[in-house]
Amino acid sequence: MKRASFDPRRWPLAFKTPALVAAFMLIVSIVMTNAVLSRLRETQERQLAAMSTIYLNGLASALIPHVLREDIWEVFDIVERGASLEGGFGRASIVVVDSKGETLAASDPRQAPVLSRQSDRDRHFRGDARLTVDTDKARAFARRPLIYQDRRIGEIYVDYDIGHLLRERSDVLRTLIATNAVIALLLAAFGYWIIRRMLGPIGTLSRHLDLSVSGPVQPIPSSEIAGSTREFRRLFMRFNALADAVNEREAIAKELANEERLASLGRLASGMAHEINNPLGGLFNAIDTLKRHGDKPSVRATSLDLFERGLKGIRDVVRSTLAAYRADRDPRRLTSDDLDDLRLLVGPEIARRALALEWRNQLGGELPVEATAFRQVALNLLLNAIHVSPSGAAVIFVSAIEGEFLLLEVHDQGPGFSAEARAVLAGESNRPAPIGEGTGLGLWVTRRLLQDMGGKAVIANSPLGGTLVRVMVPVGMREELRDVA
Repeated sequence: MKRASFDPRRWPLAFKTPALVAAFMLIVSIVMTNAVLSRLRETQERQLAAMSTIYLNGLASALIPHVLREDIWEVFDIVERGASLEGGFGRASIVVVDSKGETLAASDPRQAPVLSRQSDRDRHFRGDARLTVDTDKARAFARRPLIYQDRRIGEIYVDYDIGHLLRERSDVLRTLIATNAVIALLLAAFGYWIIRRMLGPIGTLSRHLDLSVSGPVQPIPSSEIAGSTREFRRLFMRFNALADAVNEREAIAKELANEERLASLGRLASGMAHEINNPLGGLFNAIDTLKRHGDKPSVRATSLDLFERGLKGIRDVVRSTLAAYRADRDPRRLTSDDLDDLRLLVGPEIARRALALEWRNQLGGELPVEATAFRQVALNLLLNAIHVSPSGAAVIFVSAIEGEFLLLEVHDQGPGFSAEARAVLAGESNRPAPIGEGTGLGLWVTRRLLQDMGGKAVIANSPLGGTLVRVMVPVGMREELRDVA
């Protein structure tokens, strides 16, 4: 008796085609699963790297002044407050060492006692790597040197739990396997039912669907549509309309996503650079003053006071950007000295451009206005006035109390603002800042700070012949709200 043959070539086409489709879908699902998991792993690692960079930069900015002063208690305080992470990362383990490799402070002093060496932590890193991931231990290890004026004064070591990210990968893998298995079975059943009716034209449709797996949906050529039956001709035309709609929507969505991402990153990075570079110029000016006249006690006292104010300003800018919603912030009140410092900051630029600066600071005592934010507004407007004024021109700075408002006026002899720049500063435009003009970013930062303080800006003509920027910030509004609370 002859045994039955199981040659696949003799299987019915209605069974063989769905089986081949199911096999193809399994292969595609395996490839796609690997691709999705690889992309997920890369995305998670990029997010970890970005988060670690931002987190360590914030810690470094807060720690450097205290490490320089060897203020161990302040270092402990910053490490303790910075150990709690959000987003499922739990509590981080932080160790701060000095330039000799000896521990200054740690979030867990039992594991890293003071003055102990942390050379064993370097074994987690290869070469100059700043971030490594140990999937076996479900931990991420990061480090960052503490650099001050091109001098290495210490290093920060951080490790935190990434178990939730690994669980996310496992969940995605199980979901992909289940979803792809269900899709493969459904397609096989559907193909078995439809193959008996669509043995010819369905091949064309399947071919174009397969092409859409790895790229845009490809429409069916008109030559193939013309040779099909009336029912399939209508189906192909609808498929082409759907392909055009999907491709157009995908292109628009990708373009909008790229624009939004680039705009957000540009605003954050450029805004941080702009706000930090301003006080840095004053600090370098104070260093030059100390080099030339450091033997005079009054000069040293004034310069050290400016150093402290500038560093506090940088610290407040970083904190306000990276931890904008922390409840323990305590903004410092504005004083007359805060604005007089700006005169020192812009002095070198005034001299370089041969301008005349008329300074009218009529404030006295403390005012319930955030000093850092208002100083940045005044400095941005001063720098803009200096930038647009021609050589030999005059710039006027006025600050006073007018009723219930803090008044700030900056006069220049420049050509005036463009319509777009006026709209940005006055808060009448939601468009991105006109960065190409050289002053757009500073105006955008100024508008944002004024909105936070409840103030407004008005642009008018100055008696000098240029532009007058008049800023009004309510005094006492935040104090009254605080008393009511």
